[in-house]
Amino acid sequence: MSWALIADSSCNLRAYQPATADCAFALAPLKIVVAGEEYADDAFLDVATLNHRVAAEPSASGSSCPSAGEWAELFRLADNVIAITISANLSGSFEAAQMGRNLVMDEYARDHDGQIAGKNIFVLDSKAAGGKLELIVQLLDRYLTNNPDATFDQAVSYAEQLQASSQVLFSLSSYENLTKNGRMPKVVGALASGLSIRMLGTASAQGKIKVVAPTRGDKKTYRKIIETMRADGYRGGMVYIDHVFNEDGASALKDAIVTEWPHAEVFVLPCGGLCSYYAEKTGLIIGYEWAHRL
Repeated sequence: MSWALIADSSCNLRAYQPATADCAFALAPLKIVVAGEEYADDAFLDVATLNHRVAAEPSASGSSCPSAGEWAELFRLADNVIAITISANLSGSFEAAQMGRNLVMDEYARDHDGQIAGKNIFVLDSKAAGGKLELIVQLLDRYLTNNPDATFDQAVSYAEQLQASSQVLFSLSSYENLTKNGRMPKVVGALASGLSIRMLGTASAQGKIKVVAPTRGDKKTYRKIIETMRADGYRGGMVYIDHVFNEDGASALKDAIVTEWPHAEVFVLPCGGLCSYYAEKTGLIIGYEWAHRL
Protein backbone atom coordinates (compact mmCIF):
# COMPACT_ATOMS: atom_id res chain seq x y z
CA MET A 1 0.00 0.00 0.00
CA SER A 2 1.14 3.51 -0.71
CA TRP A 3 2.01 6.10 1.93
CA ALA A 4 1.92 9.89 2.11
CA LEU A 5 3.41 12.18 4.73
CA ILE A 6 1.68 15.55 4.59
CA ALA A 7 2.40 18.70 6.61
CA ASP A 8 1.23 22.26 6.49
CA SER A 9 3.77 24.88 5.50
CA SER A 10 4.74 25.71 9.08
CA CYS A 11 7.04 22.79 8.30
CA ASN A 12 10.00 24.26 6.42
CA LEU A 13 10.92 21.18 4.39
CA ARG A 14 10.56 22.37 0.82
CA ALA A 15 12.32 19.73 -1.28
CA TYR A 16 12.10 16.67 0.94
CA GLN A 17 12.16 13.29 -0.79
CA PRO A 18 11.05 10.35 1.39
CA ALA A 19 13.33 7.32 1.57
CA THR A 20 10.35 5.02 2.10
CA ALA A 21 9.29 3.10 -0.99
CA ASP A 22 6.03 4.26 -2.58
CA CYS A 23 5.77 7.25 -0.25
CA ALA A 24 4.92 10.85 -1.18
CA PHE A 25 5.58 14.05 0.75
CA ALA A 26 3.61 17.25 0.27
CA LEU A 27 2.83 20.54 2.00
CA ALA A 28 -0.52 22.26 2.44
CA PRO A 29 0.28 25.98 2.15
CA LEU A 30 -0.79 28.49 4.76
CA LYS A 31 -1.30 32.03 3.54
CA ILE A 32 0.01 35.42 4.64
CA VAL A 33 -2.35 38.33 3.99
CA VAL A 34 -0.85 41.81 3.59
CA ALA A 35 -3.15 44.76 2.90
CA GLY A 36 -5.76 42.41 1.50
CA GLU A 37 -3.32 40.61 -0.81
CA GLU A 38 -2.81 36.89 -0.16
CA TYR A 39 0.56 35.17 -0.47
CA ALA A 40 0.51 31.37 -0.56
CA ASP A 41 3.36 29.84 1.44
CA ASP A 42 4.46 27.43 -1.27
CA ALA A 43 7.59 26.65 -3.26
CA PHE A 44 7.05 29.70 -5.49
CA LEU A 45 6.96 32.25 -2.67
CA ASP A 46 9.80 34.78 -2.55
CA VAL A 47 10.20 35.01 1.23
CA ALA A 48 12.49 38.06 1.12
CA THR A 49 9.99 40.00 -0.97
CA LEU A 50 7.18 39.01 1.39
CA ASN A 51 9.13 40.16 4.42
CA HIS A 52 9.89 43.53 2.80
CA ARG A 53 6.23 43.87 1.90
CA VAL A 54 5.13 43.17 5.48
CA ALA A 55 7.69 45.61 6.94
CA ALA A 56 6.68 48.40 4.56
CA GLU A 57 2.91 48.01 4.99
CA PRO A 58 1.44 50.15 7.79
CA SER A 59 -1.91 48.36 7.81
CA ALA A 60 -2.60 45.09 9.57
CA SER A 61 -1.35 41.78 8.19
CA GLY A 62 -2.12 38.23 9.22
CA SER A 63 -2.20 34.59 8.21
CA SER A 64 -4.77 31.97 7.32
CA CYS A 65 -4.74 28.18 7.23
CA PRO A 66 -5.16 25.76 4.31
CA SER A 67 -8.78 25.04 3.48
CA ALA A 68 -10.41 21.66 4.07
CA GLY A 69 -10.51 21.23 0.30
CA GLU A 70 -6.76 21.79 -0.03
CA TRP A 71 -6.11 19.19 2.65
CA ALA A 72 -8.55 16.78 1.00
CA GLU A 73 -6.73 17.04 -2.33
CA LEU A 74 -3.48 15.96 -0.67
CA PHE A 75 -5.17 13.20 1.31
CA ARG A 76 -6.09 11.51 -1.97
CA LEU A 77 -2.41 10.92 -2.81
CA ALA A 78 -2.05 7.56 -1.06
CA ASP A 79 -3.76 4.68 0.74
CA ASN A 80 -2.14 5.50 4.09
CA VAL A 81 -1.81 9.16 5.00
CA ILE A 82 -0.32 10.77 8.09
CA ALA A 83 -0.62 14.55 8.31
CA ILE A 84 1.20 16.81 10.77
CA THR A 85 -0.09 20.32 11.49
CA ILE A 86 1.00 23.42 13.33
CA SER A 87 -0.37 23.63 16.88
CA ALA A 88 -4.16 23.73 16.97
CA ASN A 89 -3.80 26.55 19.52
CA LEU A 90 -1.94 28.71 17.01
CA SER A 91 -3.92 28.06 13.83
CA GLY A 92 -7.06 26.51 12.39
CA SER A 93 -4.93 24.19 10.25
CA PHE A 94 -5.56 21.12 12.42
CA GLU A 95 -9.32 21.63 12.36
CA ALA A 96 -9.30 22.18 8.57
CA ALA A 97 -7.23 19.01 8.11
CA GLN A 98 -9.74 17.03 10.18
CA MET A 99 -12.54 18.36 7.99
CA GLY A 100 -10.54 17.40 4.90
CA ARG A 101 -10.04 13.92 6.32
CA ASN A 102 -13.76 13.48 6.87
CA LEU A 103 -14.49 14.64 3.32
CA VAL A 104 -12.10 12.10 1.81
CA MET A 105 -13.16 9.22 4.05
CA ASP A 106 -16.84 9.86 3.23
CA GLU A 107 -15.97 10.05 -0.44
CA TYR A 108 -14.01 6.79 -0.25
CA ALA A 109 -16.86 5.02 1.55
CA ARG A 110 -19.38 6.15 -1.12
CA ASP A 111 -17.11 4.79 -3.85
CA HIS A 112 -16.56 1.45 -2.06
CA ASP A 113 -20.07 0.43 -1.00
CA GLY A 114 -19.73 1.94 2.45
CA GLN A 115 -16.39 0.26 3.19
CA ILE A 116 -13.30 2.20 4.30
CA ALA A 117 -10.87 -0.73 4.47
CA GLY A 118 -7.86 0.24 2.36
CA LYS A 119 -7.96 3.97 3.15
CA ASN A 120 -6.42 5.43 6.31
CA ILE A 121 -5.88 9.08 7.27
CA PHE A 122 -4.56 10.35 10.59
CA VAL A 123 -4.05 14.00 11.51
CA LEU A 124 -1.46 14.77 14.21
CA ASP A 125 -1.44 18.05 16.12
CA SER A 126 2.28 18.77 16.55
CA LYS A 127 1.52 21.30 19.32
CA ALA A 128 4.38 23.30 17.81
CA ALA A 129 5.69 24.71 14.52
CA GLY A 130 8.83 24.68 12.42
CA GLY A 131 11.59 22.29 13.37
CA LYS A 132 9.42 19.94 15.41
CA LEU A 133 7.30 19.13 12.35
CA GLU A 134 10.42 18.56 10.28
CA LEU A 135 11.94 16.02 12.63
CA ILE A 136 8.60 14.20 12.97
CA VAL A 137 8.40 13.90 9.17
CA GLN A 138 11.98 12.66 8.80
CA LEU A 139 11.94 10.24 11.74
CA LEU A 140 8.58 8.83 10.66
CA ASP A 141 9.99 8.34 7.17
CA ARG A 142 12.95 6.47 8.67
CA TYR A 143 10.61 4.33 10.75
CA LEU A 144 8.63 3.31 7.66
CA THR A 145 11.84 2.62 5.74
CA ASN A 146 13.23 0.44 8.52
CA ASN A 147 9.89 -1.27 9.16
CA PRO A 148 8.40 -1.94 5.71
CA ASP A 149 5.76 -4.26 7.17
CA ALA A 150 4.52 -1.73 9.74
CA THR A 151 0.76 -1.37 9.94
CA PHE A 152 -0.95 1.99 9.75
CA ASP A 153 -1.80 1.83 13.46
CA GLN A 154 1.85 1.13 14.32
CA ALA A 155 3.00 4.11 12.25
CA VAL A 156 0.41 6.35 13.93
CA SER A 157 1.55 5.17 17.37
CA TYR A 158 5.14 5.99 16.47
CA ALA A 159 4.16 9.43 15.19
CA GLU A 160 2.35 10.10 18.47
CA GLN A 161 5.45 9.01 20.41
CA LEU A 162 7.56 11.46 18.40
CA GLN A 163 5.13 14.28 19.12
CA ALA A 164 5.18 13.54 22.85
CA SER A 165 8.96 13.27 23.07
CA SER A 166 10.09 16.30 21.08
CA GLN A 167 10.02 20.03 21.64
CA VAL A 168 10.54 23.38 19.97
CA LEU A 169 12.31 26.57 21.05
CA PHE A 170 11.98 30.05 19.54
CA SER A 171 14.77 32.62 19.81
CA LEU A 172 13.39 35.91 18.50
CA SER A 173 14.56 39.51 18.35
CA SER A 174 11.27 40.93 17.05
CA TYR A 175 7.76 40.15 18.30
CA GLU A 176 5.57 42.56 16.35
CA ASN A 177 3.70 40.04 14.21
CA LEU A 178 3.26 37.56 17.05
CA THR A 179 1.75 40.18 19.34
CA LYS A 180 -0.39 41.79 16.62
CA ASN A 181 -1.94 38.41 15.83
CA GLY A 182 -2.45 37.36 19.45
CA ARG A 183 0.19 34.61 19.51
CA MET A 184 2.19 36.28 22.30
CA PRO A 185 0.99 38.54 25.15
CA LYS A 186 1.41 42.18 24.13
CA VAL A 187 3.10 43.12 27.39
CA VAL A 188 5.82 40.49 26.84
CA GLY A 189 6.45 41.60 23.27
CA ALA A 190 6.53 45.28 24.22
CA LEU A 191 8.95 44.65 27.09
CA ALA A 192 11.32 42.58 24.97
CA SER A 193 11.24 45.08 22.10
CA GLY A 194 11.79 48.02 24.44
CA LEU A 195 14.83 46.38 26.00
CA SER A 196 16.24 45.24 22.63
CA ILE A 197 16.71 41.67 23.84
CA ARG A 198 16.11 38.28 22.34
CA MET A 199 13.34 36.29 23.96
CA LEU A 200 13.62 32.51 24.26
CA GLY A 201 10.26 30.77 24.11
CA THR A 202 8.97 27.22 23.95
CA ALA A 203 5.68 25.41 23.42
CA SER A 204 3.46 24.62 26.38
CA ALA A 205 1.79 21.23 26.74
CA GLN A 206 -1.24 22.80 25.07
CA GLY A 207 0.81 24.06 22.12
CA LYS A 208 0.84 27.73 23.09
CA ILE A 209 3.93 29.95 23.13
CA LYS A 210 5.49 30.12 26.58
CA VAL A 211 8.38 32.42 27.50
CA VAL A 212 11.47 30.69 28.90
CA ALA A 213 13.82 33.62 29.50
CA PRO A 214 15.24 36.82 28.00
CA THR A 215 18.77 36.55 26.63
CA ARG A 216 21.43 39.08 25.67
CA GLY A 217 24.22 38.35 23.20
CA ASP A 218 24.61 35.39 20.87
CA LYS A 219 26.83 33.25 23.09
CA LYS A 220 24.51 33.62 26.08
CA THR A 221 21.55 32.81 23.85
CA TYR A 222 23.16 29.61 22.55
CA ARG A 223 24.15 28.62 26.09
CA LYS A 224 20.58 29.09 27.32
CA ILE A 225 19.21 27.08 24.40
CA ILE A 226 21.57 24.20 25.21
CA GLU A 227 20.68 24.36 28.92
CA THR A 228 16.98 24.24 28.06
CA MET A 229 17.44 21.33 25.66
CA ARG A 230 19.35 19.39 28.30
CA ALA A 231 16.70 20.08 30.92
CA ASP A 232 14.07 18.73 28.52
CA GLY A 233 16.01 15.46 28.22
CA TYR A 234 17.90 16.00 24.99
CA ARG A 235 21.01 13.82 24.82
CA GLY A 236 22.09 13.98 21.21
CA GLY A 237 19.20 13.11 18.89
CA MET A 238 17.94 14.89 15.81
CA VAL A 239 17.73 18.69 15.71
CA TYR A 240 16.33 21.06 13.10
CA ILE A 241 17.36 24.73 13.26
CA ASP A 242 15.20 26.97 11.09
CA HIS A 243 16.31 30.55 10.57
CA VAL A 244 15.01 33.81 9.07
CA PHE A 245 17.95 35.11 7.02
CA ASN A 246 20.28 34.20 9.87
CA GLU A 247 22.34 31.33 8.51
CA ASP A 248 25.43 32.45 10.44
CA GLY A 249 23.53 32.35 13.73
CA ALA A 250 21.97 28.98 12.91
CA SER A 251 25.37 27.55 11.97
CA ALA A 252 26.95 28.88 15.17
CA LEU A 253 24.18 27.27 17.21
CA LYS A 254 24.69 24.01 15.32
CA ASP A 255 28.40 24.11 16.18
CA ALA A 256 27.56 24.73 19.85
CA ILE A 257 25.16 21.76 19.92
CA VAL A 258 27.62 19.41 18.20
CA THR A 259 30.39 20.53 20.59
CA GLU A 260 28.14 19.60 23.50
CA TRP A 261 26.78 16.40 21.91
CA PRO A 262 29.19 15.13 19.20
CA HIS A 263 26.71 12.51 17.94
CA ALA A 264 23.90 15.01 17.43
CA GLU A 265 22.31 15.03 13.97
CA VAL A 266 21.67 18.70 13.21
CA PHE A 267 20.04 20.19 10.11
CA VAL A 268 19.83 23.89 9.21
CA LEU A 269 16.99 25.22 7.04
CA PRO A 270 15.73 28.64 5.96
CA CYS A 271 12.21 29.45 7.10
CA GLY A 272 9.39 29.53 4.61
CA GLY A 273 6.79 32.28 4.51
CA LEU A 274 4.68 31.47 7.57
CA CYS A 275 7.60 30.91 9.96
CA SER A 276 9.46 33.92 8.55
CA TYR A 277 6.38 36.08 9.10
CA TYR A 278 6.11 35.18 12.77
CA ALA A 279 9.77 34.62 13.72
CA GLU A 280 10.82 37.75 11.81
CA LYS A 281 14.34 38.76 10.82
CA THR A 282 17.17 36.80 12.54
CA GLY A 283 14.65 34.54 14.28
CA LEU A 284 15.59 30.94 15.09
CA ILE A 285 13.22 27.99 15.56
CA ILE A 286 14.78 24.85 17.04
CA GLY A 287 13.09 21.46 17.03
CA TYR A 288 14.65 18.51 18.90
CA GLU A 289 13.78 15.00 20.06
CA TRP A 290 14.89 12.77 22.88
CA ALA A 291 12.87 9.56 22.30
CA HIS A 292 14.41 6.13 21.99
CA ARG A 293 13.95 5.41 18.31
CA LEU A 294 12.53 2.13 17.04
